[in-house]
Amino acid sequence: MEEENQQSTPNFSKVVRSKNAIIGAGAFLFLVLVFFGGASIYNLLYKNKIFPGIYVGSHHMGGLTKLEAKDFMENFNNRIAKESLDFSFVKENKINNFKLSPISTDDSSVEMVKINSDSSTDSLLSVGRSGNFFKNLWQPLYIRLFSEHVARADVVVEDRFVSSLKGYMSDFGDKPRNANIKITDLATLAYVIEEEKSGLIFDYDEVVNKLQNQLASLALGTVAINTKEFKPDVFVADLSALVPKLSEILRYGNLGLNYTDPQTGAKRDWSIGPIVYVEWLEVRKENGEPIFALNEEKVKFYLETLRPFINSPAQDAKFVMENDRVQEFQANQSGLSLNEEKTYKDLDSVFKERNYRPAELSKTVTVSVDIVQPNVLISDVNNLGIMGVVGVGYSTFKDSHTNRIKNIANAVKRLNGILIKPGEEFSANKYAGPYTAENGFLPEMVIKGREIKPEIGGGMCQIGTTLFRTAMNSGMPISERRNHSLVVSYYADPVNGNPGTDATLYEPNVDFKFINDTGGYLLLQTSIDYKKQELVFTFWGKSDGRKGSYTHPEVTKWIPAGEPQEIIVTTLKPGERKCQNAFRGAVTSFTYTIINSSSEKIERVFDSYYRPLPQICMVGAPLASTSTPNASGMPLEVGDSF
Repeated sequence: MEEENQQSTPNFSKVVRSKNAIIGAGAFLFLVLVFFGGASIYNLLYKNKIFPGIYVGSHHMGGLTKLEAKDFMENFNNRIAKESLDFSFVKENKINNFKLSPISTDDSSVEMVKINSDSSTDSLLSVGRSGNFFKNLWQPLYIRLFSEHVARADVVVEDRFVSSLKGYMSDFGDKPRNANIKITDLATLAYVIEEEKSGLIFDYDEVVNKLQNQLASLALGTVAINTKEFKPDVFVADLSALVPKLSEILRYGNLGLNYTDPQTGAKRDWSIGPIVYVEWLEVRKENGEPIFALNEEKVKFYLETLRPFINSPAQDAKFVMENDRVQEFQANQSGLSLNEEKTYKDLDSVFKERNYRPAELSKTVTVSVDIVQPNVLISDVNNLGIMGVVGVGYSTFKDSHTNRIKNIANAVKRLNGILIKPGEEFSANKYAGPYTAENGFLPEMVIKGREIKPEIGGGMCQIGTTLFRTAMNSGMPISERRNHSLVVSYYADPVNGNPGTDATLYEPNVDFKFINDTGGYLLLQTSIDYKKQELVFTFWGKSDGRKGSYTHPEVTKWIPAGEPQEIIVTTLKPGERKCQNAFRGAVTSFTYTIINSSSEKIERVFDSYYRPLPQICMVGAPLASTSTPNASGMPLEVGDSF
């Protein structure tokens, strides 16, 4: 019996240990599940929000959405603009305080010092979300419970603000300098030697660092401007070897700056002659040897005069809907800002080549620019999936009559902001018409059979043609299109001048239609340029990868207009003569190509026939004549717009 007890005791212990292990494992598993479940719920609770415990300086940003955090930072930018920035410096043992505005004096919309609210909020939202799966689970809870996360805002301090600061401080320094050669008469190359001078200069690099550190914490305070000793490294003794090189430096002639606007393609050139750049000359040591170079401050002062020709502000997107129509629409567009620092360095580098007499000497520098991103993208301001440009169409109404231009402008206004639903067959007449006086349309010339005469709404074919080209450049299936009956110069191909890519409109029988098969909404944006006499229509939406294009039309046959004709009418005074122009006919064709989202190529040939029409002159019937076919003397037919 005693032996049995001794044997059962170890077995019992094993059972107990096994149970404890199972309970421990179960408890551990339970805690793991609780942690994973709690962390997942916590992450879901703060989806699209900054996690609690995240600060910028002393400002708690936790719980804010991107928009709320961005508004917070933009309010800080507004405060900077309103209150300006405080600086102080010591001069003759006296503390001097002053304020400097971060707003450009050339353009009140340009902030030279600001918080980049977009990149800053993106950075805040990424905290706790930029690691692997497990890190993203525990880090947000750790930040909240055990350790706050202090972030920095993204601060922009532009070079021109530093230039503005230097300009203000220029009268307060001791103006130390290197020894230099200053030309006093360019024609005779007369010069004077400026001696070197030690002294104190303001430490602007330190100022910028202090300002950035302060604003990165969303704090405002006075920034102290300290001085540092300037010891010259170019002395009068170094200049003797450079004096003979003066004529060589100048004989290379002008310096050039060129610039091509990356958005418009417009080109500008500036030629800088010796009369200008001799004022920029300074002697500098490079690899221990004195050389001629360009003074940074003076060159940058010149470059500031070019800024108005180069800079363009970024354009935020706008999208306002009322009654199923977009009432206000503006696409986002990147801006441009002159990169003064890089342009100076490139110009200085080109000029320094003159010291070494290279066989091939560069004279021209391309102006450098920075891309300024908009704060609001088109994808941020609409929930219709409209992301960007799908296609653009163009036509010219050059030399149109006043009423024709007014009719076109009226239709442009009626079409602007139209939303075309997925799967919808778009009708030009439906959205631009009815072409009535009540809708603001005026009498203008239309083609009616053999007669060209005024009718309410004339000129609508300009609209049909522009829509046709826009739809083709967008890769849309064309469901209805008819060419004009006559060759009309307004609708000639913009490249080769041939007829063939036009589309006529005439209510109720003649329309232009296409099908929106993109699977998403299309927004039609229309614009009219009176100065260039152009229409530009743009479809905005979400591209499915398709591409649309068309060849320039080819004329396979020109048909002579025929012999002039006279028609006797009673609507004119006896013997009075009124003629309309002759129109030669044509047979044309072009190919419309769609490469769809599956890379399948779909081609469609559009053939057009334009009938000839001779010059027709109406002559007033003699008093004795009483019979004519009708008042005008011409057969009446259904027309198409001119």
